[in-house]
Amino acid sequence: MMEPIRTIGVIGATGRLGAPVATELAKHFQVRAIVRSPDKARRILPLNVEIVQADLRDIAGLHKALDGVDALYLNLATETADLTLPFYEEREGVRNLMSAIKGLNIKYIAKIGALGAYPPALNTIRHNIVPNIIRMEGHKIIADSGIRHTFFAPTHFMDLLPNMISGRALQWIGNTHIKIWWVSSADYARWVIEAFQNPEAVPEHCPVQGPEAISVRQALERFVRNYDPTLKIRVAPLWIMRMIGLFNPKMKFVAHLFAYFGDHEDPFYAEKTWQELGKPTTTLEMFAQELRQSRHLQQSAE
Repeated sequence: MMEPIRTIGVIGATGRLGAPVATELAKHFQVRAIVRSPDKARRILPLNVEIVQADLRDIAGLHKALDGVDALYLNLATETADLTLPFYEEREGVRNLMSAIKGLNIKYIAKIGALGAYPPALNTIRHNIVPNIIRMEGHKIIADSGIRHTFFAPTHFMDLLPNMISGRALQWIGNTHIKIWWVSSADYARWVIEAFQNPEAVPEHCPVQGPEAISVRQALERFVRNYDPTLKIRVAPLWIMRMIGLFNPKMKFVAHLFAYFGDHEDPFYAEKTWQELGKPTTTLEMFAQELRQSRHLQQSAE
């Protein structure tokens, strides 16, 4: 039986999804955030999170930074449509990390991935995206280490929606008819904590889906109604983004991502996750209302 995990090294703790998970982990464990920018991390993370500077390109620095931690949580992302880059955090970075932890007493590794990198989902995916191709290669590097591990495979996060607000409009790109089991970062963080508290009960691949499947169009409408009814909903055609992407690498990736989003509806995979870690409790309406309340509190404080 594995000894209880006390100290978790988090890589990617300042990311959009990494920060809320690191914050929740710090309520239950000692957390050491391994970051490139300590100043940024200190602005974002709670005071009880230890911050250590290191980089995925520096094996010796990683080894030193991770000495003394019991487990790792990896919040890495691949944001490119290019398969020919020399370094990806989720592959070369992971390879460096696995070299760095040799000789250290790391008992368990948990990593966020995506539903498109969940092995049973691959049979239904017609054209997978570059991030999933890269991250699956990184997952194999972790699996080959022999260290107990869990790859979380989330669908779309509700937290994506406020990031799609531009000016007075909530924007989407391409198909809005596909149904998604939208999940909140709060439910996901709870499942990550459960996994670190009892890693032996968690499967190697852990699909992450929310309480119900609703279409993108329904999600946009429900979010606006509960967050800010004055927002307009705008849907841009995919071909426009592809045209812009011919001249702009960032927009090329956005078009690559939304083409995939619009072409793949979520089957339900998360039954075992719910059995082992509990059911999700946050609906899209609850998420939007809580976000509205926190915005009002922030405005009142100002």
